[in-house]
Amino acid sequence: MHRLIDEKMVELIRTTGKTFADLPDRIEIMDSLHLPYDRPADNAVIMGCQNLKLVPSTLQALSRILQRGGMSYTFLGQEYCCGNYLYRPAMKAKDEEAMTECRSLSKEFISRNIAAAKKLGARRIIIFCTPCYPVYKYAFPEENIVFYSRALSEVIGNSSWPHEIDYYAGCYKLHRNLARVPMDLKSTNDVFEKIPDLSINRISAPSCCYSSPGLAHMIDHVKTDCMVHICTGCYFQAANNIPQERHVKIMMLPDFIDRIQTGGTSS
Repeated sequence: MHRLIDEKMVELIRTTGKTFADLPDRIEIMDSLHLPYDRPADNAVIMGCQNLKLVPSTLQALSRILQRGGMSYTFLGQEYCCGNYLYRPAMKAKDEEAMTECRSLSKEFISRNIAAAKKLGARRIIIFCTPCYPVYKYAFPEENIVFYSRALSEVIGNSSWPHEIDYYAGCYKLHRNLARVPMDLKSTNDVFEKIPDLSINRISAPSCCYSSPGLAHMIDHVKTDCMVHICTGCYFQAANNIPQERHVKIMMLPDFIDRIQTGGTSS
């Protein structure tokens, strides 16, 4: 194995599916959240290795929206990390040999999730995790793999929300380094088109929000009291850095749509 690849992490993913040993038990959390898993379905939703711990309420919101829309879907009880954390040293060193090996490992891990999904009858994979999306699409271009906002656009129907929001789509520089697959931003626009009275302040991303200039740009251009994200990384940068006294509600897209569908009653 290439010296830039963490062998212990590879073995941990192979044996447990987890990137980090301290990640909590998936089944226990999914049961507590009443998320459906390992049931026959047309669509299998891939959460990503950390999102069940980081944004459980957002995954609940996503599940509620798909349920309301009548979509046949399931989560996986056992989900293998796509291995994107393995890439970081290789990307920093710009080592193509290591990157090639990382992509081979990703294909190995992802194939287990796809096999589990197909065993449940799934004909399509829905990706919630933004770093997972290009890795999956690159590894298996022949498979029917979509970003989660595509599924949302299919089930929400026309809605009304006569207010303005800030929308930060993100830059996806990291994701392009993981795999040269374009991020699907159109499907989020398709979601917004289902809300014709919604006004949107679209905040550009001239640089990554994990850089000081990028973060400052994002925060300085917030105009409203409701900010919507599709990437969990960008979401946490906003949530952790926008001053509380500005009273901006930071939301992931499923939380926002769930709020609209429930008349603003969901948290």
